[in-house]
Amino acid sequence: MNRLDRYLFVTQLGPFGFFALALTGIIWLAQTLPLMEIIIDNGHSGVIFLEFATLILPNVLIVVLPIAVFVSTLFTVNRLFGESEMVVIVSSGLSPTRIVRATVAVGVIVMLAMMVLLFVLQPRSTTRLADRIADVRQDFVGSLLREKQFIHPTSGVTIYIKDSSKAGEIEGLFLNDQRDAGNPVTYSAKQALLLQDEGELRLVMHQGVMQRYSTIEKSLNTIEFDQFVFDLSGILGETTNRNTTPVEHFVSELLNPEEIIANGGKYSIAAYTAEAHQKLALPLFALVLPIYAFAMLMTASYKRTGLGLRIALTGSSGVLIIGLTLMIKTWVIANPAMYLLSYAPALLCLFLALLVLSKNRFKRTLYQTSARA
Repeated sequence: MNRLDRYLFVTQLGPFGFFALALTGIIWLAQTLPLMEIIIDNGHSGVIFLEFATLILPNVLIVVLPIAVFVSTLFTVNRLFGESEMVVIVSSGLSPTRIVRATVAVGVIVMLAMMVLLFVLQPRSTTRLADRIADVRQDFVGSLLREKQFIHPTSGVTIYIKDSSKAGEIEGLFLNDQRDAGNPVTYSAKQALLLQDEGELRLVMHQGVMQRYSTIEKSLNTIEFDQFVFDLSGILGETTNRNTTPVEHFVSELLNPEEIIANGGKYSIAAYTAEAHQKLALPLFALVLPIYAFAMLMTASYKRTGLGLRIALTGSSGVLIIGLTLMIKTWVIANPAMYLLSYAPALLCLFLALLVLSKNRFKRTLYQTSARA
């Protein structure tokens, strides 16, 4: 890269960093809000939220990076035209196919980052995040030890705790069990201990009272006890094994879906195949979209009022091409033999960009030839 290429390269990196940071913040916030609700509902700390937010970041960057490099290219080329820098560059005799090298360099860097995200980080982070969410939801101790709240772990059961510790020690317990509508039972105890061992959860109550009311006999039986063990496993249900989604698998695994299904995969071969080819197609957009944006603006007729209309048309068509890729994934799942269509939007975008640049170069050559004649 010569001095001009380095200048254009650095000029585009600044807007790319800004747009990437801004879009990441917006999308990351929207994605983490549902996770915050899960953490709050299960009584966990902010450390778990930070872990979840970190694990969701690769999925956010996969969406952000192609859009950021696309928008930054539109912004940079438009600014260079607005400040007449691009006019000077073009007037020096350099063609758009020569100037595009800096944009290609930025696209290659972003494409390599996308490959790392899609091929390495996304499967690992998605699997880890899904496992941690399952652990939080099945952490019955954390979900039950919420002070001064009426908790309903299942239909017909209400638990109230006055005070508790992280070790499972409880001061002041109220438990109402109405699963048997004919004989509801109410337990109250001064102290209790929540024990979890090998998937079984027990509530050991000390110095309490059990009251059983019979709706048939219209009688209330009261029993005082020094110690009583209440099995919570039947209330909270058994833990279930989580089914992995296609996103959690590496590309090498997705290209051999029969092996995944043999190991317990619950999705169809077409779903794994479609996911594999989408992972292979998405990095292409990080390279193709900036070239497409550059080509569409560089070949536009220069106007002092700016390139607003061309920017709007280019931006909307770029978003349409990205959306088309997501739609094609659904089509490939229904028609596995058409998996090559996953690459069609990116290749179409590249073809249009090269066509526009070559056409502009052809016109430029004719103009120079006529001028010499």
